[in-house]
Amino acid sequence: MENKKSKQNIELLEKLLSHDLKIINFFQTDLTKYKILLIIMKNHYKNQEETIEKIVESLPLTVSSRAHKLNCITEAAVRNYLIKKPSKNDLRKKNLIPSQDLIIEFEKYLNIFSNI
Repeated sequence: MENKKSKQNIELLEKLLSHDLKIINFFQTDLTKYKILLIIMKNHYKNQEETIEKIVESLPLTVSSRAHKLNCITEAAVRNYLIKKPSKNDLRKKNLIPSQDLIIEFEKYLNIFSNI
């Protein structure tokens, strides 16, 4: 029984190591980027929008500096992976949402986990 589980784990790890999802690869290059990805996608699936400031604050300082978090968000937005959308309540604040391309790739990424 455990041998089957080990084979499944190995298969999953091989798929995670060899996927060709360009946007997901971008977010996997750095722990801060990956955590931002997970937060953004969790908010997307919950139909919630959060400001950039709240997202930055939700990441612990032990992960990275505030400046690095903002640089990661800016880089992802420049590449059109994340979209900065003005808040309906306060136009000075920007909500961060995933692009359609990111949503599509993230769905493919999640399918790697479920197809084992």
